[in-house]
Amino acid sequence: MTETDADGVAIRGTDGRESDGTDRAATTSLVTDSAAPIRYVGDESVVDIATGDLQDDIERVTGHRPAREHGLEDCGERAIVVGTYGVNDAFDRALEQIFATHESGDDFGLEGPESYLIAADSAAGASDAAVPFDAEEVLLIAGSDPRGTAYGVYEFARKIGVSPWYWWADVPTADHDELHVQCGLERSGPPSVRYRGVFINDEDFGIREWAQQTHEPEVPDGIGPKTYERLFELLLRLKANTIWPAMHDGTKAFYFCDGNKEAAERYHIVVGTSHCEPMHRNNVGEWDADALGEWNYETNAETIRQYWTDRVEDVAGAENMFTIGMRGIHDSGMPGGDTLEERADLLQQVIDDQREILEAHHESPVESVPQIFCPYKETLEIYRSGVDVPDDVCLVWPDDNFGFMRRLPRADERERAGGHGVYYHLSYWGRPHDHQWLCTIPPALIRQELVRAYRHGADTLWIANVGDLKPAEKETEYFLELAWDLEGTAARSETEWLADWAAREFGPEHADDIADVLSEYYRLALARKPEHLGWNSVYPNTEKNEPEFSAIAHGDEAERRLEDYERIDERAADIASSLPDDARTAFFHLVEYPIRASRAINEGVLTAMRSRLYAGQGRTGAERYAQYADNAFAHLEAATRQYNATSDGKWRRMMSASPRELPAFDLPATGGVTDEQAPTLEVTAEGESGVAGTGPQSRQVPTVVQGLERRRFIDCYNRGSGEIEWEATTDPEWLSIAHTSGTFEDEERLWVGVDWDDAPAEPATGTIQLTGAGRELEVSVPIQPRPLSAVGDNEPEARTPLFIESNDRIALEAEQPTALEQGDTRWEAVDGLSRTTGKTMVSRPIDGPRLADAETLTADAARLEYDLEILSAVAEVCVEVHLLPTHAPTDETPHRYAVAVDDEEPTVVDFDANGGEHDPQWQENVLRSSVLSRTHHEVSAPGRQTLSVYAVDPSVVIDRIVVSTGDDTRRSYLGPRDTRDRRLE
Repeated sequence: MTETDADGVAIRGTDGRESDGTDRAATTSLVTDSAAPIRYVGDESVVDIATGDLQDDIERVTGHRPAREHGLEDCGERAIVVGTYGVNDAFDRALEQIFATHESGDDFGLEGPESYLIAADSAAGASDAAVPFDAEEVLLIAGSDPRGTAYGVYEFARKIGVSPWYWWADVPTADHDELHVQCGLERSGPPSVRYRGVFINDEDFGIREWAQQTHEPEVPDGIGPKTYERLFELLLRLKANTIWPAMHDGTKAFYFCDGNKEAAERYHIVVGTSHCEPMHRNNVGEWDADALGEWNYETNAETIRQYWTDRVEDVAGAENMFTIGMRGIHDSGMPGGDTLEERADLLQQVIDDQREILEAHHESPVESVPQIFCPYKETLEIYRSGVDVPDDVCLVWPDDNFGFMRRLPRADERERAGGHGVYYHLSYWGRPHDHQWLCTIPPALIRQELVRAYRHGADTLWIANVGDLKPAEKETEYFLELAWDLEGTAARSETEWLADWAAREFGPEHADDIADVLSEYYRLALARKPEHLGWNSVYPNTEKNEPEFSAIAHGDEAERRLEDYERIDERAADIASSLPDDARTAFFHLVEYPIRASRAINEGVLTAMRSRLYAGQGRTGAERYAQYADNAFAHLEAATRQYNATSDGKWRRMMSASPRELPAFDLPATGGVTDEQAPTLEVTAEGESGVAGTGPQSRQVPTVVQGLERRRFIDCYNRGSGEIEWEATTDPEWLSIAHTSGTFEDEERLWVGVDWDDAPAEPATGTIQLTGAGRELEVSVPIQPRPLSAVGDNEPEARTPLFIESNDRIALEAEQPTALEQGDTRWEAVDGLSRTTGKTMVSRPIDGPRLADAETLTADAARLEYDLEILSAVAEVCVEVHLLPTHAPTDETPHRYAVAVDDEEPTVVDFDANGGEHDPQWQENVLRSSVLSRTHHEVSAPGRQTLSVYAVDPSVVIDRIVVSTGDDTRRSYLGPRDTRDRRLE
């Protein structure tokens, strides 16, 4: 649904104002009692398709279907006129005439490729009645080329209330009795990135099953033209122009399905192929080893050359992009060559021969044939060894499969005639673990990494691996919008973009709420993706391990995570209940299902973990959490069935609750207590496992520190069957608990606080006595008072963040520095990249200077300063900086920050783990979306210290920092909650 004003949809100039000389109240009426006809010129099929779709779109919105005719004769009193500049003299004159009405000069803004202009005029508002074709009212859509014209048409459809996802996500269209367009003019283009598109990949359990069995059963062994035409229409509505077709084993090769090639040509979609499909050959589906021999250029070059030649002959006349180079049959290393040098020589021969084939079968020089080379995985190492890729070939740089760009063009590479591109994963099948179920790559991360790539010269081709496309709709659109208009899109934060998107799809009244729940969805998944909750790996598939989210430390980290999921799931359900009926399917696909499925699998995994922990404690309640886990997985299955049943079964077989049947999606093992005994009271304090054999249980909660406003919990539970009546008393009275008596059958959690007004001024320990079922138990509660006067100057204007030691830890969120000093570099707060809060600190500019030594750092580098209060008498602290696992832009450069405590010389740290997919450190980093980088520093005495963090290299993203004064063993997954003194806020 699209918000409109009383007069309908407004079209304004690129500067946001109506053009001079126009009556600003004047409108062009396109639909009243009937619809203005569509007239179009040119013979290009994509313009014919787009204007036909516009017919349908106007009818969807208004109920009136406009007539559509080729040619400009007899436009009548009003018309929608569509054409490509330069193909029809009458159309060009009309464009010049209407343009002159709104702007001076003759720069239409149509000189660049794929640009468009939309203008509306009426005799009532035009100076000198300058409306073309002697009409009273005209809407004119012009493109610099046929694709630009189509983009203009689809952009107008978007403006009247037709979402690009009207078909692929069943987003309802606007409903208007009439359409009136405010007179004015707008332009867009050329795009920031020349070729923009998607790779349909890993389609085994989603789009292929859906296409073959639901949408297009007449093509039982592939994905055919009926499906691809829908995809191509979507790409045009999203201002994209390129496809890498699906290519997995079991999917009939794109060119083997009758009609696919022709559909791409009709829609003017550029067909390319992935990094392992050179010369438009899908080797998985096309290379017959029995007939053709081994896939090895060292031993079978002649056959492979002919295989490539046959395909080039078939497709040379179409608008294609050729992948050159060679890898294995599928996503594996190139056969042949025993050493790196031999493999490089072999790859060089491959490229040279491929160039000869392309030259022989194109009328234009090979330098003008679009080609790419993608140094993906092992090919990057071969490329680094000295392979000469011709200058006119686009080098396409991949991310590390988890959204972090692994390599960007060096300065000496940026002037290549072929330019540079990006291959980016929104979905991935492979080591260390797949993420191809729920798309959870945050738009903020897409922006961070792709703006960085663009600034380094990658502006020729952007391809997103979108898996099955669904449920990656939002992320796909954001990727393509960024590729179309990088500056405009990147200027908005993640939350702002999501709010704009939500307003378009579901109305402005819900936009902010939808943006909030989606931002939280991305944050929670950045901490740990739903697919990675097994703490295991693929290739080989390993058994699941115990989750690292703690049920005992830091206020029950696991429970806090589940509460966050519950909160956004319930908010999403509330929003859904307030939407019109025709919007609920779209909302379920785009918002509710990803959130609900994420909640369900987190609940299943973490409540199963809790049941095992509680079984180890002998808790009767363990079985209840085992049942919670069963219920969560049942809810996941139910939500998935609902997804596939929406729109009367239109999406049957599109969504799976267990992609590839990986162990991560199996119901985890659960625990229970089978011994029957009389009710028995037991207690466990926060921070203690309470499990026999795990060490002594002190029954003491972590120290409560004044200023943190943080309570501690005590779990009272039953180790037998039956009801327990319990009572609790505190000693002294400055300890508080929410309630002091009650009954339970399995457990009761008590939260302990401190009345600081009555507490002593020195460290002390109180106790809580618990009685029930004939037992008396005692829990110690140590406290650390910190009177406000001890903090320093407490005048409001002098209050700055202060981070206090609590139980051997000081924890802080990077976005909350005490002071910020900018230099030749700068630190910038960016939302959407944190695993724990809203913002991170990012070193800028993206392509800024790299600072080399300590003297340069202290003089020129931007510096974050954090005031710490160390309470322990220690000689050394460990500073653990949590960073996003971004990579250095090139092989020759490190990826660094620097840290210092007080006046010491900064310690420079290179944290880039870029050893490839088999590097265990990189694997750990990407699964947790974080690098935990440690340095050690001397401190002279307890008290106030200043921690400084310097921006050494650009695009370093710091999330949070944990300073340890004692044992630095991690006690939980995310670490302690921040220890900021809340009184200084």
